[in-house]
Amino acid sequence: VKDANRPGGIQGREQKVAVMFIDLRGSTKLGEEKLPYDVLFILNQFFAEMSEALIETDGHYAQFSGDGLMALYGLKSEVDQGCRDAIQGGIKMIERLAALNERLVNEVKEPLKMGIGIHCVDAIVGTMGPPTAQNFSAIGDDINVTARLESLTKEYGVPLIVSEAAAKCAGLDVSGLPQHQADVRGRDGDITIYTIAEPKDLTLG
Repeated sequence: VKDANRPGGIQGREQKVAVMFIDLRGSTKLGEEKLPYDVLFILNQFFAEMSEALIETDGHYAQFSGDGLMALYGLKSEVDQGCRDAIQGGIKMIERLAALNERLVNEVKEPLKMGIGIHCVDAIVGTMGPPTAQNFSAIGDDINVTARLESLTKEYGVPLIVSEAAAKCAGLDVSGLPQHQADVRGRDGDITIYTIAEPKDLTLG
């Protein structure tokens, strides 16, 4: 009984949110060309820029991996606004990466690239993780779908992929955007996605 109030585990609620996964491409190649200290310097600059874009667009940093992160949008607003904010966040991230590439032109052999996947999901959101390192994040089957969308940006050669669900929520003008059916592992049936080569040209409702 004494462990009943011990921190840790999950305290959460079900909520419809916009989820974003981002990944920096070619960081392993960077490691082959650069000293570890230099790679760390470049990665820190990249994440500083991504964090600024999240702050500007009301995104919430949820999880970090070596060369990518997961963010949540719509935690404090309606999910429609969350999806709009997430797409704006993606646009700003890609703009910030372009500016970073200009600054790093003498540091890297070729410009840094990134992939972003955005989806609208039902998830359990809340504080989770070990007692000493808890953070506010989300779990659910569709979280993995979003991660898959991000990885599909490699296959389609675009910086941004938005699911139909997120596009509809955001009121995104999808006329003229390439539409595909994506097979997502661990899920029955394909989901409809939009591949976006030039995020800055998007029109939001």
